[in-house]
Amino acid sequence: MNEAAAQQQLQTIRTLMERVALYRRALAPMMLAAGTLGLVAASVGWFVPLETATGFFALWLLTAAVVIVTCFLLIRRQAIVDAEPFWTPPTRRVAMAAFPAAFVAAMVTLFKGESEIWIAGGLLCVWLVCHGLALHAAGFFMPRGIRWFGWGFVLFGIGLAVAIKVFPVYEPSFHKAHLVMGVTFGLGHLAYGLYLRATGRESAK
Repeated sequence: MNEAAAQQQLQTIRTLMERVALYRRALAPMMLAAGTLGLVAASVGWFVPLETATGFFALWLLTAAVVIVTCFLLIRRQAIVDAEPFWTPPTRRVAMAAFPAAFVAAMVTLFKGESEIWIAGGLLCVWLVCHGLALHAAGFFMPRGIRWFGWGFVLFGIGLAVAIKVFPVYEPSFHKAHLVMGVTFGLGHLAYGLYLRATGRESAK
């Protein structure tokens, strides 16, 4: 590595360290928004109910798209407030770290089977684990707590897979899958967003 590349790497590391507080401020509203949207989607799936593969995918893929757009707008607003460009080198590193797990989840979803048991059971576990891995990978450039949050999704997804396969105490169905999504993606993100907001206020005093 030449001197110029080493200096650029060092500057990126310094920038990441300086922006931990900024990422923490941006994360709280993102998590709160994701959690709220997740709970709304789970409520729709639970009470309507949506008991078909088409309905399940339409609901949750639409929810994922809305969450992504909402988070993009929140990050963009934070960048404008701080008078900074949106697509900075640290932001690229976070996106690149999370991309592999997100790509795996997308590919598995694209080539999904038609079985209700697979979609409401196996695919749901894949979503949970991949989401946790993406959070954990991004956490190396963000506050440390998000890595533990990611581990929570990974362990829950693995535990659900064990409950389905090894100890058949959970019989997959779309009705139950909506509930699991509401608890994990909805309540999980909402709780972490509230935690970030509470601890952010304390650290700011």
